[in-house]
Order: sequence, then structure tokens, then C-alpha cells
Amino acid sequence: LHAGILAHWTLWAPYLAELKWVVLDELHTYRGIFGSHFHHVLARLLRLCRSLGARPQIIASSATAEGADQFAQALTGRNFRWISESGAPREGRHLLLFQPEVSPYSVALELLSTFLEQGLKTIAFTKARRITELLYTWLKRRDPALAKRVANYRAGFLPEERRKIEGDLFAGKLDGAISTSALEMGIDIGGLDACVLVGFPGSMMATWQRSGRVGRAGQESITALVALPDALDQYFLAHPEMFLARPCERLIVDPENPYVAKPHLVCAAAEMPLESVADAELLKRRGDLVEGLLDDGQLMEDERGDLHARRAVHRTVSLRGAGRTYAIQDAATGRTIGTVDGIRAFFEGHPGAVYLHAGRQYLVRELDIEGRRVVCEAADVDWTTSALTSKDTEILEILDTRVDGPLEASLARLRVTEKVIGFERRRIHGWERLGQEELDLPPNVFETVGLFYRAPRDLEKVFLDAGLHFMGSLHASEHAAISLLPLLAICDRGDLGGISMPFHPQVGCGAVFIYDGHPGGVGIAERGFRDLPEWLGRVLDLLSTCPCEDGCPACIQSPKCGNGNRPLDKAGAARLLRLLLGREDWPAGGEPSPPSPLPALPASLPGEGRLPPAHRVGEAVVVEAGRRMRRPYDSVAESQGADLNAGVGATHASPSSPAIATAPRRTVLFDVETLRSAEEVGGWQNADRMGLAIGVVCFLEEDRLEAYGEDRAWELLRALKSADLVIGFNSVRFDYKVLAGYSGGRFGEGLPSLDLLDEIKGRLGYRVGLDHLAKETLGVSKSADGLVSLGWVKEGRLDLVEAYCKKDVEILRDLYLHGRDVGFVRVHDRRRDVRLKLRVQW
Repeated sequence: LHAGILAHWTLWAPYLAELKWVVLDELHTYRGIFGSHFHHVLARLLRLCRSLGARPQIIASSATAEGADQFAQALTGRNFRWISESGAPREGRHLLLFQPEVSPYSVALELLSTFLEQGLKTIAFTKARRITELLYTWLKRRDPALAKRVANYRAGFLPEERRKIEGDLFAGKLDGAISTSALEMGIDIGGLDACVLVGFPGSMMATWQRSGRVGRAGQESITALVALPDALDQYFLAHPEMFLARPCERLIVDPENPYVAKPHLVCAAAEMPLESVADAELLKRRGDLVEGLLDDGQLMEDERGDLHARRAVHRTVSLRGAGRTYAIQDAATGRTIGTVDGIRAFFEGHPGAVYLHAGRQYLVRELDIEGRRVVCEAADVDWTTSALTSKDTEILEILDTRVDGPLEASLARLRVTEKVIGFERRRIHGWERLGQEELDLPPNVFETVGLFYRAPRDLEKVFLDAGLHFMGSLHASEHAAISLLPLLAICDRGDLGGISMPFHPQVGCGAVFIYDGHPGGVGIAERGFRDLPEWLGRVLDLLSTCPCEDGCPACIQSPKCGNGNRPLDKAGAARLLRLLLGREDWPAGGEPSPPSPLPALPASLPGEGRLPPAHRVGEAVVVEAGRRMRRPYDSVAESQGADLNAGVGATHASPSSPAIATAPRRTVLFDVETLRSAEEVGGWQNADRMGLAIGVVCFLEEDRLEAYGEDRAWELLRALKSADLVIGFNSVRFDYKVLAGYSGGRFGEGLPSLDLLDEIKGRLGYRVGLDHLAKETLGVSKSADGLVSLGWVKEGRLDLVEAYCKKDVEILRDLYLHGRDVGFVRVHDRRRDVRLKLRVQW
């Protein structure tokens, strides 16, 4: 729908005009961040149908959705009639729960092999891509003949690979599969008899979905759950009656997530202009987002007030992952062997990582961020890798606060900064640590929703005196809490993030943060906040009943810990929770000291159920990658005080990061005309040989123009280098290269430059000329062009070249001032035949 039909909807118009029904099979698929995306895809579809006079009815079905009618209403915005009883016959199902005394993966492999050898068609589900690949690799080493009857299947495989595996399973060419959740539902893969769950899938809904893959041909079936040394698995093995009686979880979807809504507004405008009348309700509800998109140039307004978007935007929007996908390429052949989403690429595709695909090992040699490629080569090693990360959390807005005795917690909008700083190598068998290496990768910064509970200031000394590790206690409670949150909300560890701090400057004491791992939040942390005492009570029960002495994967160790599960203190975590839940008297009979008041943060807007976008309260000038541009402050905290590099919430400057500067003191605009054409010097790549005929500089604050011939080329270079802001039109790709012929090397690097051609192209998606912008915005035209100028050079009429160049610089100056002072320029989009008002921030 998103990339195929809606992006080219005019080709599908006759079909959409006759559309009567939209059927959402497996309704529970559309939950979490994917559900938030699908909400907007469906809204865009219905919008186009309405424009063609169609009013399709929506029919949804699910065998495992709790409160399906309420979820369907939240997802689609429509009321449903709910048919809650199922009359479908079903043969007997057998369930086995295993608590292995050896490696759970060895037990799972043994079960898979035994079932297959007994003639049962079997599917094994794992919780991670890496485990899927490892189990398949081990099966090939153990029994190559048996492995030929089995395929592994996961996201990241190319579409043609996945379709072939599905076809072979359906046709009976394969007797089994090892899969992630990618085969959980929606694909009829024939008469399977047995299911092996390698670990609790994270929710009862997913458990019954995976179990439901078998016994579909009218035969009895068996499902075996092999518990991992994971807190949630061990919790259910200790309480099997809860596992058997537990209903499916209520589904969570957040249609209002602004990070998801923004790209879909752009896609909707690209499909059909957002009209001020027909789409008035949508534009009003999304007013803040629309303004931001107009400021960013992702939306453009025409003379009637309708909104348009640049072309070909759909492929830049990922409906499932965070950010655009990276291609995984084999260095030897250049062939793309798989894909990985933008965030996962930093954790699994960093240099030195071991990447597994179709049972083969690859060693990552390069992470090409600009080209969105992970380049790897085939390898055969007995170790795997895990990323190490650093995190920082800034509180942007307090949404709610609760006090339950000593337990004080808040729900907040957070800015999270995550950075992969290195990786560990560990032996595949036995998980022995072999060493670690450092990495220098750019951070991932996103805003989300999270909760935090406080550890009062006087606890640190109490824990120290008792021989308990304060930071390790916070850290252990964070891990255990994350592991049990799926008891309350449908999620997985991968949907969550956490950070523990012995002192957080905004909180004024120690704090444990647990947040949604998706930008904007998807409601998981909010659900945990509502049931916080119950949740932490279950965490305390887990710590109290786990038989280990110092902590293990069944209670406080996390497979996703970016700090290598260091430091952790199980006893300290248990005592912390007893104190916060009021199950132990406060030390020395006292009361918890009150935390420092939180800094002045904007309160949530009354009556709003979700977060407003960050307020734009000022303007700063950012120097980034050799050029200077204006941008809005990202938060209230960033605008407080002149020194924006100091204090909590400030932008941290470094040689590689943007630095906040004062407004330009000396602004110059310039243009150059050449002595020779590109053809005469062998092509545009040899622009440094084209020579300077005339260069003209406008000193904006002095309101004067000065022309420079070739004999004064060095003075021209000096005028540009002494400026605080250098403005040109195609200056970075052409003018600077021409001047490089006089500078003894590359010119322009490090200059604070604003290239208006690049700025406009970045917003429109295509190039427009200076003459076009001048006519549409200022009502004036250029006096000549480059070919005419070269003719004058041949005739020796440099006076005419100078007059033409001065005119161009005057137009450039007036265009820049119009954009700077009025806030927009105009272009004529000939394909749509509309004049667009393109907002700029110069």
C-alpha cells in the first residue's frame, strides 16, 4: 500500500473508486511502532478513496487480540461491531514446558532434531536473528543431511529468499524451519505438527500465534517451550498456572506519535495536495507538525494555501524500523545479501561485527553511513560480537508524577542519546569473553516517553555502609524491571531502553529511567507507570525467589546491556525495592529525604493525551561541516543563557560537533566568471583550470560591490576567507573549484558557507536556476548567462563581463535578503503547474 499503490495512486484510481472493503487480517499485527505507521497508511488510503467517491467498509479479524474492538477503533478511528465468540473446531494441542539443566539452545536443537527424525514437520521460533542463524549453523554441523530438510528464515533476508522458503515449506519440499517472529503469522506454511519455542516469545499473544502455526491441517499438535535463563522465562516456569491461565495482553498503538505522523503528512501531500478546505480538520489537528515541516522545507505552500511535498518521498519512510535501511553487501562480489534498519545497523553492522546470514558468517569491514551500506566478507570464526554503548538522558517535559509512600516516580518526555562505543568478542560455546575494541560512531539522538523512579540522596551512604554497590543496585533493578514489563504491556526487551544514574542533575538524586525504544514513544512506559507498584513488586519477588547468589540471566543480567552487565548488585537491588515499596523500614527509622525540585520544565498541555512537539523559543546559529546556517533551538533548556555549551540540556561542543556562535559580523556574497569553458579544459572536473575572468564580491554590511580580475585573484580569496558568512549560488561545487586554481590546492574547506543552490535543492529535491528564482521571487531577470560571458571574454570585453557579474551578485543579494527577512522564496513547479512558497531559514 505505502510504496506501491499510494505512491502511484493515479494508476490505481479506477480500482480505488470501486473499493468496497478493506480487510485487516491478523489485526494484532498492527501494534506498536508498526501499528502507528499503519494507522497513517490506512488514513492516507481512505483519504484518496474519499476523493474518488468511495467509502469502503473495514473488516478486521484476530484470534488472539484482547479488547479487539477498542484496539481496532484506536487503530482506524472507526467504531466496530465485535464478534467475540469463535466456533471453529480444533484438534487437541499438547504443551510441554522445559527448564533445561544444560544450554537451552542445546535442548532446543535436540527437540528440533528428534521431532524431525520422528517424521513431525517442525518449526522452531527464536527471539533473535543471531540465535536463528546459530541454531541453523549448529544443525548443519551436527547433521548435514537433516539440515538440508530445514531452512532458516528471518527479517533481513531479501524478498526473493523469503518467498522461496515459504513456497518450499508450503509445497512440502522442506520439513522444518528455524525462524524469528517473521513466520509468526499471516503465512500459511502447510501441515506442520510441532513447534519449538526457544524462550518465551515475550507475550501470550505471540506464544499462541506461534503455537497456532501447527496443527492447522486437522491433526493433533505439540508445542514445546524451552525456557531461557531470562527473568520472564524463569518467572513463568516458577508460576506455570499463571502461564496457562493468563489471557492475551491488551494491544498498544499510538496514532498520535509525532515522529511517525510527520513523514506520513509529507507522503499524503506528495500523493495529493493537503487542501486548506478539504483537509482542514487534519491540518488543524496537526498544526504544530505542519508548521515544523514547512520550516524544514518538507512541505511547501502554494498561492491558495494548499500544501505540497517534494517528489519521491515514500521510499525514504521505513514502516517497521527506525530510520532508512542499510544494504548488507558481500565485499568479494558486491552482491546485496540482506538489509538492516538504520538503528540496528550501528549495533549489528559496525566494523568488526560478526554478521550471520543463511547459516554463513560474515565479518563486517566497513559501515558506510553516507552510502547506507554494511560491507562484509565471508569468515569462519568461533566467536560472536556484542555492541557496547553509552547513554545519556535529558528530561524535556514532566507529563505526570505519582507518590506511593517512599516510591516517587514521574512519566516524562525524554531526549535520549545512545552511542555505540565499542564491542565485545565472546566465544560462541560457553560465552567466554575474548576481549573488546573501541569504536567511534556518531550518536543516535531521539525523543521518547519514559518513566523514572528516584533513589533518595541519603541512600548512597546507607548502601555504602552496608557493603552494597549503589550504582550496581540501581542498574540491577533496571534490568530486572525491563525483563518483567512484558507482564503488563505487550512488548519485548528490544522495545525498551533503560539507564541508571547514581546522580542525575535534573532529578537531584539517583534515578532509574526506563523508556520506549522508539522515537516518540508507543505507550509501553506509560503502561508501566500506571501499574508501577505492582510491577516493581513482581520484580522484588523475582529477585527474592531466584536461587542464584550474585545475579544471573534469570534475574538481573541482560543480553542487551551496553555496559557488559557491569556493575550489578542483586542484594542491593532487592533492598532498594523493599525500601521504595515500603516493605522495609527506612534506615535509622528516618524518612527518605525529599528530592531536589525538578528544573522548570514546560508542563504538558491540559486535556492532551500525548506530547506536544518541542517548543521553538528562539534561534541560534550553528556551524556544521564547514557551513553556517540558522536553526531553531531544540528545547527550552537550550535557549536559557548565552553560553549554550554549559549545563544540563546544552549542546556539547566538540571538534566534530556543531557549535553555537553569534550572528555573522561580516557577510559577503560573490560570483565568478571564467576565462575558459569546461569543454576547453577537458570537463567540469577540471574547473581549477578554467581561470578567473572576473569575480565580484558584495560586502553586505558595507553595502558595496567590488570586482576582481585575475591579477587580483589573491585579494578575492582573502576577502572570502576573512568573512563570517560566504554566500553564493553553486559556489561549493563550482566557484570554489575555480578559485582552487589560485590557492595552491582545494579552496573553501572550513569556510562558513551558504550555497543557495544547495539549500533550495535540499528542500525541492531538484535544482532550479538563479534566473528562475529571481523571476518568481523578485520579478527580475538575469542580464545574460555563462555562454554569453565566455563570448565577451573572447572579444576582450571584460567590462561587459564585469557588469553582468555585478548584476548576478545584486540578484543574489536581493534574493538572500528576501529569504532572510521575509522567510521564503518562490518557485514555479512546472510538473504540478503551481507556484510554491518555499520557506527558508537564512
